[in-house]
Amino acid sequence: MKNQKTWVAVILLGTVAVNTGAYLVMRSRRAAQAPAPSTPLVARVDPAAPGNTRPAVAAPSDDAKAGLARARRASGLAALEDRDYTRAVTEFTEALSLRNDPNGDVVELLRIATDLRAREQARVTKAPEPRESSTSKSVPRTRAARLAAARAQAREQQQQAQASEAGVERKGLLLVTSTPPGLVVLVDGKELDMTPARLSVTAGSHRVVLAQGDRHLYSETLEVAEDSVRSLNRDLTAELTPPASRSAPVAVPVVATSSAPPVAAAPVGGLAPGARSPDSTPPPEPSVAKAAVAQVAQRGDLEVTSPGLYGEVWINNRPYGFPPISAQALPAGPARVEVRVNGEVKRRMTVDVEPGRSTRVRVR
Repeated sequence: MKNQKTWVAVILLGTVAVNTGAYLVMRSRRAAQAPAPSTPLVARVDPAAPGNTRPAVAAPSDDAKAGLARARRASGLAALEDRDYTRAVTEFTEALSLRNDPNGDVVELLRIATDLRAREQARVTKAPEPRESSTSKSVPRTRAARLAAARAQAREQQQQAQASEAGVERKGLLLVTSTPPGLVVLVDGKELDMTPARLSVTAGSHRVVLAQGDRHLYSETLEVAEDSVRSLNRDLTAELTPPASRSAPVAVPVVATSSAPPVAAAPVGGLAPGARSPDSTPPPEPSVAKAAVAQVAQRGDLEVTSPGLYGEVWINNRPYGFPPISAQALPAGPARVEVRVNGEVKRRMTVDVEPGRSTRVRVR
């Protein structure tokens, strides 16, 4: 028994020793095969050394952003015409993020697209349930009931025919935008709104005019289909740029005079019949140049700026455009200045125009 126990203990100890040795050998081999940790190499570039200059990464320019914003805006307008309001909202949102102009027309276009998308979703969710057809009703059995049902059906068909002839007025949506915004929109000769404008018009052909005051800057005939969106966008910056003012030369009449006017010899025996005496010569009339100078001296200029309010400037009930503006040759004295937004007067003041001077006005 003792010999058996001894042999068992020896076998167990030998097995443990062999396994331990094998584990140590395998561990040493793995440690030898493992790659050494790589040390990051930092390249040092001498800025003074020639040929080691690194090209600077050019930051995206504002012109590229502006061009991308215009492309997004045009894509949004095309989506509105295709009645894809979801894509229009996405395009206008991207254009607004690129332009970052809270006072531009993209904000109004985004609001219009969002409103149209909400209406489309509401119309889809609230679709009318199909009316029960007259044929599905129970057929009356008696003759009197059949006659009454036939009369009611004929009356209903007549009412439907009259309603279809009268019909609900077919309409479409017209979007009018301009650069710069704030121009008056006339549709078929009627002033309806100012750009950017969203107009609900009847389906058909319409004459659209963009105007500033009494000036018609652009006109076009558009065909608006039923339940469709038609857009009109024009850049009228060149038409709104005032031409360079040139001072008109004042014609000054030149009167040739001599130092000693010739004296005609008087005939013997008095003056000839029809001749006038030198004392009866009428006095000369005032010079036209003096009158023109006096008239110019009674007028002055007015420069109007409005950094906090963007609207059309009216002076003495006449439109002068959007600020900053320079109104020249105004009559001296009190002048009424108004700033109108969408035809509504937002600011009103009275300014004294000084003759021969330029007065500056800042609207807050």
